[in-house]
Parts: sequence; C-alpha cells; structure tokens
Amino acid sequence: MRLLELHPESPVGERIRDLSTAEGVSDFYLTPGEPLSYKHNGQLIYDDTIFEMAYPEYLEPGCDDSAMDLHGRRFRVSQMVTQGRLRWVLRLLPNEIPHPSSIKVPTPALKAFLEAKNGLFLICGATGSGKSTTIASMVLHRALRRREHVISFEDPIEFIYPDGLPSLVSQREMGSDELDFSKALRAALRQAPDVIIIGEIRDGETAEIALQAAETGHVVVATLHTSTASQTVQRFLKLIPSERLDSSQETLADCLRLILCQRLLLDERKGKRFPIHEILLQYDGVVNIIRRGDFKKLDQELETGWKKGMYNFEKSISLRFDEGLSAGLAPEVAVFSWDETQEYLERQTEISR
Repeated sequence: MRLLELHPESPVGERIRDLSTAEGVSDFYLTPGEPLSYKHNGQLIYDDTIFEMAYPEYLEPGCDDSAMDLHGRRFRVSQMVTQGRLRWVLRLLPNEIPHPSSIKVPTPALKAFLEAKNGLFLICGATGSGKSTTIASMVLHRALRRREHVISFEDPIEFIYPDGLPSLVSQREMGSDELDFSKALRAALRQAPDVIIIGEIRDGETAEIALQAAETGHVVVATLHTSTASQTVQRFLKLIPSERLDSSQETLADCLRLILCQRLLLDERKGKRFPIHEILLQYDGVVNIIRRGDFKKLDQELETGWKKGMYNFEKSISLRFDEGLSAGLAPEVAVFSWDETQEYLERQTEISR
C-alpha cells in the first residue's frame, strides 16, 4: 500500500485547510501532478493548486481505506489506482458529532432507536448521503442517556466518540484493531454488547450475524446502499442463502425496528444541502407484509402510516417546503418547483425498483 504523503504546510495542505472551513465542502480529490479538485454542495470544482508527490514506477492494484488528521480536521481517505496513477479521495468529517436535530433526524426514528432494547435498525442511502453522520448522531444521543456497552466495526473509524460518556464505546477499526470482520463480529456477541454498529452489510454472512444479534437481545445498527424501504428489505433478503431464506425472512419481520432511507437536496437560496427521509417502523401491517413477501405493499404502508410516524420521500419533502426550503436537487440537476421535485423523486423510486 502506498500511503498518502501530504505535508500540512504544502500548498495543497494549506489550500485544503482553507477550504475545509467553507460551508458545503465535502470531498477532496488528489492526483500527483494534477490540480486539486473538491466537491461543493455536491458539485465538482477544480482548483489551481497542483498536488506534488513523488511517484513510484510500479503501483500495486486495488483500493485501500484509511483515516488521517490534517490541521485539526479528520478525513476518511480512500486510495485508488486509475490508469496507472494514484488518486486519493478525502472525505471531510465534522469536528464534532452533530445533534440529531441539527441534521434533521426524524423524531419517530430517533424515538424508536432510543427506546429499543433489541432489534435491527437499517440506515440507507447512496454514498455521500450522510448515513455515517446520522448513525453517529443517533448513537451518541443514546450513549448520553444510557449506561451500555457499544461496539462498532468501522473501515476506517470516522467519528471519534467523546470520553466520559455514561456508556462504554469500543470502536474497532478493520486492519488495525481487527483483520477478520466476520470473526470479529461473531466474537462481539460474547463481549456483552448492548449496541452493535456493523457499518455496511455486504454479504450473507454479515446479514445473518446481524439478524442473530438482533434476535438475541442486541440493538444492531447497519447500513445498506439502497434508496427505498421496500428495496432495502428485498436487498437484505437477497443476501441470505436460499436454503435459509424462509427462516431469515421470519426473523427479519420480527426483528426489524426501523428502515431510515435518506437523500440530500440543495436549497439554492441558502446554498446548502438538507436531507429528506423515508421512514418504515415496525407495526403489525409491516411485519405481516415482510412475512408474506409482498414487499410492494410496503409503499402503501408508508403512504398511509403518517399517524404512526412513517412517511415517504414525497411527504418528507413537503415538510421541508413547509419549513421554507426551496429544493433544487443536487448534484445531478437543479429542480425548483414542487411538481418537478415530486416527478424527480418518482423517477428515482422507479429506477431503484
């Protein structure tokens, strides 16, 4: 693995320091011999500052994830090789874990998480939609109010939980604290955890361990790269081997407490992004639908479940409009009217299916 060599006082290091204080800046792209580029409110911008770094003749193929501190800010770093050249993507992380209200975590979702004694909580959305921030915010909010043991498995560790919490937080980084994710996750069940943060569920083994942990009295928080609640349930079950699918489907119906899907939109007037959500909670209708496998009816539950705390993206964006936000969708297209915004969301939902 070739480590990123970035001196804090270099031109690029100082430029990143300056840009990191600007609102709406999220990602930096570094390629030796090329100008620095970065994302502002989801749009790629090229800077004049050239990134200089010595280049090896041979590069090992593949990607690698890590974390780094620069000028008092923390970054998640992803390394890649592109056409024989190294490139790094630096995700700027907040200095502090935000309060749920400041990032618009829906009250029904937060309430369900704070009150849960067990069960599976899935936080879903595209890359860069704020899933990690939402999880950190919710977990810290709970850790401040309970005396529990929280174990997280992260690749890499992004948010550092503060010391002195009523809860004990064990943050484990893959590659430095643990090498085998599956073994570590199974071992965690013997380490008296109350809350287990898995990160992304990528395979059937992880999905089954998550279900086992949720079924045996643990609160399990995980992410999936899905865009709707119905898609999330189907994607989760597709990871399970066919010979154990029926039993896993029953377990999921009983253990699933929350699906929270989120997307980021852009308020053109304020020049900042804000989230909208789709919330699915555990009610009898939802449990029965999952057991029967009639997943398309989950959309109906979302449309009619407003009084139970559930709603879809259309309802969420109407709430944002009521708050005085003007929605231009970022970063693909700027859409300003209510009708056009609804049409866009409907198209995205159809695509995800």
